[in-house]
Amino acid sequence: MIRPVLTVVAATLLASSVPQGGNAAGHFETRLIPDRQILQVLNRLTFGPRPGDAEEVRRMGVEKWIELQLHPNRIPENPVLETKLKLLETLHMDVAELLKQYYPQFPPGFVRPTPLNELLPGDQFRKIINGTAEERKAGLLALSPEKRDQVLAMVGPNVLEGLPELQQEATMARQKQQEERTKEMRKLRPPLNELLTPDQVQTATRGTREQREALFSSLDSTKRQQVAGTLPPQALADFPELRRLGAISRQPRQVVMADLREAKLYRALYSNRQLEEVLTDFWFNHFNVFEGKGQQEQTTLASYERDAIRPHVLGHFKDLLLATARHPAMLHYLDNWESLAEGLFQVGPFAPGPGSGVSVFARQAHGLNENYGRELMELHTLGVKGGYTQDDVIAVARCFTGWTIRQPNTQPEFAFAAFMHDAGEKTVLGHRIAAGGEEQDGLEVINILAHHPSTARFISRALAQRFVADDPPPSLVDRMAKTFLKTDGDLRAVMQTMLTSREFFSQGAWQAKIKTPLEMVVSAVRASGGNTTDSFTLVQKVADMGEPLYGKLEPTGYRDTADAWLSTASVMARINFANALAAGQVAGVKVDTARFGEKDAASIAHDLLHRDASPQTLAAIERGLAGKPASPAVIMGLVISSPEFQRR
Repeated sequence: MIRPVLTVVAATLLASSVPQGGNAAGHFETRLIPDRQILQVLNRLTFGPRPGDAEEVRRMGVEKWIELQLHPNRIPENPVLETKLKLLETLHMDVAELLKQYYPQFPPGFVRPTPLNELLPGDQFRKIINGTAEERKAGLLALSPEKRDQVLAMVGPNVLEGLPELQQEATMARQKQQEERTKEMRKLRPPLNELLTPDQVQTATRGTREQREALFSSLDSTKRQQVAGTLPPQALADFPELRRLGAISRQPRQVVMADLREAKLYRALYSNRQLEEVLTDFWFNHFNVFEGKGQQEQTTLASYERDAIRPHVLGHFKDLLLATARHPAMLHYLDNWESLAEGLFQVGPFAPGPGSGVSVFARQAHGLNENYGRELMELHTLGVKGGYTQDDVIAVARCFTGWTIRQPNTQPEFAFAAFMHDAGEKTVLGHRIAAGGEEQDGLEVINILAHHPSTARFISRALAQRFVADDPPPSLVDRMAKTFLKTDGDLRAVMQTMLTSREFFSQGAWQAKIKTPLEMVVSAVRASGGNTTDSFTLVQKVADMGEPLYGKLEPTGYRDTADAWLSTASVMARINFANALAAGQVAGVKVDTARFGEKDAASIAHDLLHRDASPQTLAAIERGLAGKPASPAVIMGLVISSPEFQRR
C-alpha cells in the first residue's frame, strides 16, 4: 500500500527534523532573498499563506503589507468570516445573558421538583424532618398516597431511620419517579427511529448533502431540532446551524466553549486581519486562563478574549496588563477575587460567596492569596529572573487585596471592595506605596511593572521568540526593549522594530520555528485552498495534536518552541490529519485536489509550499511511491506531513 509507506517516510522526516535557520550569530546577519522575504512575512504574520497570497504581497510590497497588518482597522474584514461568526451567538453576549440562556439551573426538559418546605405545611414539615420516629411515621402515613410518594422520593435516609416498611416504600417511590423522568425525557428527545421513517433514517445518516438538506427542510422546527440532537456531529458538518441546535438540545453549557473554540479556527482561517489574530492567540497564551477550572472561567472566557485581550494587542502594554488584571476570568483563575488582608474578619457586600455574591457567610475567607502576585511578575511582566523577591510577591498580593468580583454567578464584573483590602504601607521593587491607597495600590503596581526594564526585555524576548526564533538574537531583543521603554510600552512600535529588523529577514530566522498544532491545522487548510463549512472537527484535530484550545491548565499557556510539539504522538497526529485532509475525510472541510490536475509531485509541492521543495523532500516522495502512480491527494498528504511544511 502506498499510504502506509508514505506515512512512515513522513514520520521519519518530521520526527528527525530540527529548525534549519540555526542560531549562529552570522546566520542572523545574512539577508533572505526577496522571494523568501515574502514567504517569511506570510509564515510569521499569518496562519499560513493561501493560494494567491504571495502574489498579493509581491504586488503591494513587503513593507507596505506589514504596515497594513500593523493597522488592522484599515483592513476590511472578510464577509465570509462575519457570516460564520454570526451563528456563534455566545461570542457576542454579555456574561449575564449567557448564563441565563446557556446555564439553566436544570437541564432541558427537567421539571423542577417542588421543594419539601413548599410541598408540606410548616408543622408537618418539621415533624417529618425533625420529629421522633413515631411522629415521622404518623406524619408520612397521614399523607395521601400520591403526596407520600413525592415526599418519600425526596427525603434523606435519616428521616426513614427505624421505619423499615417506609424505607421499602421510599425505594419504590424513587424508582417510580426515575421511570417517569425517563419517559418524559424520551418524549422530549425520542430516538431517531421514533422520529423518522426507516427511509428517512437512511437519508439522515447516509444520504447525499442534497438529500439530507431536503429531508431536514421538510421537518417542522421542533422535530428538526430533535433529529439534530440524536445525530452525531460529524453527520451534520454540512449544516453547522443544525449541528449547533442539536448540541443546545443535549448539553447547552458545552455550546459556550464550543462557540469560542470554533470561532478561533474561523478567525485564523478567514480573517483578513491575520496579524491581529496571531497576536490575539499569542497574548492569550501569555495571560492564560484555563477553561477547565470551572463555570466561572467557561462563562467569562469569551468576554476575556473579546474585551481584555483583543482590543489591546497592538496598543500599550500597560492597558493590556490592567485589562487582564481586572477581568473576572483572571481574578477567578488565579484566585485574587477571594484574597483578603491577613487577619481580616470584616464582611461586606462584595465578599466572595456563592449565588449573587452578596454574603461572605456562605464561604470561608482564605486570607492573603499570592497566586496572582507571583504570576503577575513571573509570567506577565518581569520574568522569573526579573529581579523580584518573595517579599515583593507578598507586597504585590497585599496591593491587590480587594480586587474582586461582584455577583460572580449571575453578572460577574470587577469591583474594588475596600473592606477586603490591606490598607497598610507596602514596598514593591524598592518603591514605597503609602498606606491608605485602596484601589490605587494595585494601579500603582501595574504602573511600576509596566515601566520596568525587566518587563521591557521579557516581553520583547517573548515576541521575538514567537516571530523570529526559539532562541532570538540578544541584539534584537535589546533594540525591541529600548523601543518598549522609549514609547511607554507601545506594542505596535515594538512589533515594528522587530519586523523591520535584519534579524527577522535573516537566514537565521528562515524556517526556524515549528508550527504549533493550531498553526499546523489552519495552515494546512489555508494552503490547500480548502473551504470550511464547520470547524468543530478541526478543533478536535488541534486537540489530538496536544493543544486543546483554552485547555492549558498551567498559567504559562502553550509554548511555541519546537521541543513542546515534536513528541511521537503529536507527530503521528499531524500525519494522520494531513492524510485525512488530503483524502477529504475531515468533516466540515472541502479540499479540491482536482485543481492539481495532472501535475507531478514537484509541482504539487510547489503549490502547497509556495516555493520549490527541497531535494530531500522530493527524494522521500519518490522513494515512498517506488515507481507506482500516486493521486494528487496522496502527494498532498505527504507534503503537508513534511518537515518543510511543519516549519514556518
